[in-house]
Amino acid sequence: MAATSNRTYITEYNQISKECDMIYHSTALRLGISYCAFWIFYVLSDADRQYTQSEICDSSFISRQTVNSALKKLEKDGYLTLCRSQEKAGKIISLTEKGTDFVDRYIRPILRAEENAFGMFTEEEKEWFLKTYRLLTERLNQEIASSGFQL
Repeated sequence: MAATSNRTYITEYNQISKECDMIYHSTALRLGISYCAFWIFYVLSDADRQYTQSEICDSSFISRQTVNSALKKLEKDGYLTLCRSQEKAGKIISLTEKGTDFVDRYIRPILRAEENAFGMFTEEEKEWFLKTYRLLTERLNQEIASSGFQL
């Protein structure tokens, strides 16, 4: 039997990755918000800390300009406030009561769904999945960099 080509694996990986991303994109559309706004709410749902715009960009891998535009719209719509911080460079983003209600009603159920789906794996499967995915990302970055591209 012939070995499966790397291209076949790459194609399937890309399809799965895009399908997973489409779950979040479709969810954002059903909620009537942009994909970027979805990820802002997602990051801000971590009630244990406060975030700046730069930190949201870093954790969501969305450009600063896109995040800035989404933040301005969410602030205008009454979901959050932007306040200068003494401790951090940049403005601290805080959910308003309307924003907190939105997160509680729409984002937290998604977090629970993720936890339930991930919870179906054994501890070994979780560790293997993350280790393998991280390793693929690191190797891909190295290969692209060695081909003359800098990411």
